[in-house]
Amino acid sequence: MQMEVQTLSQLPKRAAEEFKEKPFLLYPSLLTFDQLDKESDRIASGLVELGIGKGDRVALYLWNRPEFVYALLGILKAGAIAVPVDPAFREREVRNLLADSGAKAIFFEEATSSVLLNVRGELPELRHLISISGDLGTITLQEFQKPSPPPSVNISPDDPAILMYAAREKGYLGAVLTHNNLLSAVKHLASPELSFGKPDDRVALIHLMYSIFSLDELFLSLYLGNSVVLEKSFDIEVFLSHVEQLWVSKVLLPMSSIMLLTDLPNVITRYDLSSLRFVCNVEEAYNKEVAEEFHSLTGVPVINSYGLAEASGFVNLSKIGEAPSSSLRPATGVEERVVDEQGREVKPGEVGELIVRGPQVMKGYWNKPEETAKVLKDGWLYTGDLAKMDGMGNLELVGRKKRMIKFRGFGISPEEVEGVLKEHEAVLDAVVAGKPGLAGGEIPVAFVVLKQGIRATAGELMRWVEERLAPFKRIREVEFVPLIPRDRLQEFIERMTRRRR
Repeated sequence: MQMEVQTLSQLPKRAAEEFKEKPFLLYPSLLTFDQLDKESDRIASGLVELGIGKGDRVALYLWNRPEFVYALLGILKAGAIAVPVDPAFREREVRNLLADSGAKAIFFEEATSSVLLNVRGELPELRHLISISGDLGTITLQEFQKPSPPPSVNISPDDPAILMYAAREKGYLGAVLTHNNLLSAVKHLASPELSFGKPDDRVALIHLMYSIFSLDELFLSLYLGNSVVLEKSFDIEVFLSHVEQLWVSKVLLPMSSIMLLTDLPNVITRYDLSSLRFVCNVEEAYNKEVAEEFHSLTGVPVINSYGLAEASGFVNLSKIGEAPSSSLRPATGVEERVVDEQGREVKPGEVGELIVRGPQVMKGYWNKPEETAKVLKDGWLYTGDLAKMDGMGNLELVGRKKRMIKFRGFGISPEEVEGVLKEHEAVLDAVVAGKPGLAGGEIPVAFVVLKQGIRATAGELMRWVEERLAPFKRIREVEFVPLIPRDRLQEFIERMTRRRR
């Protein structure tokens, strides 16, 4: 390493100086580290010319594509705060997130333009719409293409870098992550003892770039000089051919995607996957049987991980090279405890709430001091996840304290979906929960009380939600019930979801 970086904004320049003409992107187009640095300089200068200053929020409403990377790094070089937005979000979700963040500018593409243009008039703080798909009646990325030196902005390690929104029990909350938070996560992943990131790795980025885990992997690739295969989506045969032809050595996938691969043994065994060091399960419960089946088919191990937006992504990883296991070890410099309701540490092997402390932990939630106070106490982040730890510090996740749904790697806030259901004229009350599904994931189901004298079908209510929220939040089953006992809600949910397995 030629220079030790203190901020994410320094990463592209350091990488360009050290790795120069080495390819950073191998797919969908070839791009060197030097070219990446220059592209992000142009965007940073363009943002400054628009009046974007230090601390301003700039959103990214894009699918996986090279422009996401240029724009993200340009935002950071300008001293602004990047706000990744799920490209599958619909009007309601985009409006709420952009209003909460107070974004002044947004990068978007043709595929996300109709949603954005429909809500633009309701967002007075959103002044600049930057299209990367040609002229859509707004600023175009081509206007940022003149060669420009990077703007001179004084950025410190403790400045916010990314506003990472994640679904929580009562909706979306924006975790304020500093440059130091994220670099601490990257340096842990780069440690030689861990073997997670190596200088000669070739990384497939399939998980959408608005995910904190994909961002960790992106910054790690810049830090180590890794070449990246940026996939637009998870197309099984395209992915397998890229592993074979481009010698991909690692990839992040939720367990449900790994299960899809194991369901196609005649397809997966046609490809040479010997370059893969491992596949890392992210954002879903670990399924040992699926991991073992994948390993037997391919010879490639499936390692486990745990993390969350509030702790800059990866917090725990299982050991690479060991037998498939859900057991996890903490990141370098991260302390972990398992505690009871009073915050007292429980005995080894007992179940309690996992709390973590370390340089990766967020500053707090954006404009949400009350929510911040609930999860940050004396420097400890209360994760809301239930776990048990043995005497050697090995961690195993066993469930969630907070009412959340995990579907194919996506977090779903039950209250958000319930709110949409209750807007239907026939719905008096509703509760949404996760029913156990395949590969350790959950399926969103709804229990609905109808108003007296008004009828609605399950299909009608499912379409109502589908038209208003991102596709992954779609209700898969609806059951009509006479009453939802709000004073015994958790007991009701457990009984009803258990009965529907």
